[in-house]
Amino acid sequence: MRDNKKLRQIIQQVDIRPSERVYLRRLLRPVQQYFLPGSRVLDAGCGDGKPAAVLAALGCRVTGVDIQPHQAAWHKFQSAGVTFQAASAEKLPFKNGSFDAVWVKDAFHHMEHPERGMSELQRVTKSGGTIVVVEANRYNPVFYVHLTLLGRHEHFSRRAYKRFLHAADPDYQLQLAESRCLPWDAPWLLDMLEWFEDIMEKAKLFDFWLTYQIGVVRGKGV
Repeated sequence: MRDNKKLRQIIQQVDIRPSERVYLRRLLRPVQQYFLPGSRVLDAGCGDGKPAAVLAALGCRVTGVDIQPHQAAWHKFQSAGVTFQAASAEKLPFKNGSFDAVWVKDAFHHMEHPERGMSELQRVTKSGGTIVVVEANRYNPVFYVHLTLLGRHEHFSRRAYKRFLHAADPDYQLQLAESRCLPWDAPWLLDMLEWFEDIMEKAKLFDFWLTYQIGVVRGKGV
């Protein structure tokens, strides 16, 4: 596995804000081994394409899809080697087993039929390939107020998330991560934030409230 120092150096090259680099690096850190150079990767629900650009910097051949096109942002990251197209994760325009790995962040709780979306992702991921599912923790105190209550996001509770992953793959893996994207990029502030986030992750006492749940399930290719 590439160490965190190497991952930091790679992400440093991506043309996004410093706070976004820290945020995405912390989410990728526990699962970076699934995104190998040369691998075919799908970013499902790619939004503005920033995670796709980071995956491309790791050496992956990345395709990003989102139900809402973000043409201006996508144009910026196409030069990084990412291919984008508008498509629904619940009905993907790809053949069975088209990808070695999938990255899907904060997308399932927006889907009308998340189980259908998972089935589609497993179909387009080769047998033995990996689907990394990153979802916010519904009961993180900050997320619950500004995303669940005010933003109407129907994030998964920990129990519901485990049931969802288990239905897709009884041998799923689950990891937790603490990561936030600040609106400010002061280096001293980002260093302090990361120091705090490291403590939160290492102190198991805080597991219930950590910001992100990272599931890993296997592809089927059929």
